[in-house]
Amino acid sequence: MQSLKNSLVIAGLLVSALLVFLIFPVTAQSVGSSDCPSCGMVWKDTCVPFELNNETAYNVESEAANSQIAKNLTPYADFSMLPASSAFLSLHNLMKERYAFTQWRSIDWDTLYKTYAPKIADAEKNQDKALYYRALRQYLFEIPDAHVGVLADSDFGAKYADVGGGFGFAVTQLDSGKFGVSYVANGSAADIAGIRPGDHVIAWNGKPVADAINATPHIWSATKPSTAEGILLQKQRFLTRAPVGTPATVVLASAGSPSRTINLTASDDGYDTLTKTTTFLGKQVKDVGTAHPWDDVQPQLSNDTVTYRTLPGGYSYIAIYGESYPAYQPFKAAMLSAMANNTPGIVIDLRYNGGGDDNIASCFAGWFVNKPVFYEYATKYDPGAKQFAITSEAWTQPRPNAYKGPIAVMVSPYTISSGEGLPLMFANSGTGKIISWYGTNGAFGMNAPQAIMPFGLIIAFPDGASLDQNRMIQDDSNASLVGGVAPQIRVPLNEDTVARSMAGEDVQLTYALKWLDSQQKPQTPAATSATSTPTQKAAPGIGIVLLAVGLLMVIGRRK
Repeated sequence: MQSLKNSLVIAGLLVSALLVFLIFPVTAQSVGSSDCPSCGMVWKDTCVPFELNNETAYNVESEAANSQIAKNLTPYADFSMLPASSAFLSLHNLMKERYAFTQWRSIDWDTLYKTYAPKIADAEKNQDKALYYRALRQYLFEIPDAHVGVLADSDFGAKYADVGGGFGFAVTQLDSGKFGVSYVANGSAADIAGIRPGDHVIAWNGKPVADAINATPHIWSATKPSTAEGILLQKQRFLTRAPVGTPATVVLASAGSPSRTINLTASDDGYDTLTKTTTFLGKQVKDVGTAHPWDDVQPQLSNDTVTYRTLPGGYSYIAIYGESYPAYQPFKAAMLSAMANNTPGIVIDLRYNGGGDDNIASCFAGWFVNKPVFYEYATKYDPGAKQFAITSEAWTQPRPNAYKGPIAVMVSPYTISSGEGLPLMFANSGTGKIISWYGTNGAFGMNAPQAIMPFGLIIAFPDGASLDQNRMIQDDSNASLVGGVAPQIRVPLNEDTVARSMAGEDVQLTYALKWLDSQQKPQTPAATSATSTPTQKAAPGIGIVLLAVGLLMVIGRRK
C-alpha cells in the first residue's frame, strides 16, 4: 500500500488531465476482443508501452480501461468531518457495498459492525484517539487482506502501548513443528535467565505455546498478512511482545535436560526482537518500529527500485522492490547485461516487492516465458450498475530476446499486490523455480484509497479483483486463508538454517544458488528469437482514449 497518500494528491489532477483528452495517440491497446468483447482495454503485449518509454502516453492509454464505467465513478469518500461513530458507520457501509472479496473471503459485515461499533463509540465518548485508531485497525485486520488497511501519520501511541516491550528473545516455528528460540538479546533478562538459541518453548503463560501463538494479536504487523502461513509468522513474532512491564511465565526445554520455568518482564528494547525476526527478507530490517513502513523499510534494503549484481559462479542477481513505470528500463538493462555476460542462471529477488502496476509485472514475465501466457482480467466496481465489471484483459508475450536459462525466484509474505504477478506467471508457465521459506502475501486485488476518516486517517481497500482465464479470482487468499504463490522448493526451517540466518547469512539465496548449480548442463545459448514481438492495433472505429491521469492511481492500479 506504499505511496497511497500520494495517489490522493494525484487524483486531484483529474480535471486538468481531461483537458488533454485528444492529445496523445493510441499506441499500445486494442479495445475489445473475442475473449472479452466488453473489456475497455486489451493489452495483447504488456511490454509495448514500457518499450516506448513514454509514461505520459501510457497513463493516457491506461485510462481506457475505465472508459465504460467512467461516468459512474466517484471520488474517494470524505468522512473526516463526521463524528467518529458516524464516520465508522459510513465507512462500514461503503466497504460492505464495494469491497471486491466479500463472498470470496466470507466476510460477515453485520457481525463485524456489531463487534467494533461499541469500541468506536467508547473511543468517541472518551475522546481517545489511540483507542479509536486501535479499534479501527482491529476491525480492518478482521479482513484477511493486506490491501485493506489504514494509513496514518500517527498511531497516537497505541502501537507502543501494546507491543513496546520485549522479553529479550524471539521464537520461530520449525519444520518439525517445534517452536525454537531463534534469538536471544545479549544482556537481556532472557539471556541472564539462561535462555539460549535452540531451546524449545513448550508453554507460555500457562497455555501450550501453539495455543498462545494462535491467540496473539498481530494488528501491528508492518505488512498485513493475508494467508494462514503469513498470519502464523506474524503471530509468532508478536508472541514475545507486550506492554512494558508485563510479566510472562515461559516453559522451555533443552536437548538432554528437563523442562524449566522462567519468569520474565517485558522491557523497552526498541522493538529489537521484531527487527531480528525479519530474516525472511534476506537481512534484518526495522519494520514494525518505523513510523511509515510504506516509506521507511525499503531504504534499509536498497535505495533503488531495481538492483543488479553478479554472484559467485557468474550468476546474475536482480532484486525488484516495486513496479512503477520507471522500473522497466533498469530491469531491462539488468537483463541485457546478464545475457551479454552469458550468465548461467538468474536469481530474481522479490521478497520485498510492494507492487505497483500490473502491466509491468506481466511485462517482466515476458523476459522469461517461451509462449504467450494469459495474465488477467481486471475488474472494477461500477457504482452505477452496483456490480463488478471486467475492465481490461492482459497477456504476457515472450520477448524477442527472452532468457532461456534457469531462474530462481525468491518471495516472502512481504511480496504483495502486483509484486505477486511475476511469481504467479512463473507458476502458471512452469518457468523457473520459486525457492523460499514462505509464499507470497495473497493480496492481488485492485487497491485504492477509498475514504478519509477523522484524525487524518486514510482507508484503502480493493474495489476490483484479478481473474484468471476462467474468470475466477486468482492469487487472493480465500475464506480458508489459502492463497498467494507458494514456493516450489521450500527452504528448510530448522535449527541450522535459523542459526545461520541469525548470523547474517542469506540462507534462501544460498539454496537458490544451490538449485542453479544443479541445473548446470550443456545449455542452448541465451539467444534471441527471430520472431518479432506482436504489436497491438486499435480496433476498427476506435480513435480516442478516455483520459484521467490523476485518477489512474486511484481507480486503475494496484498499490
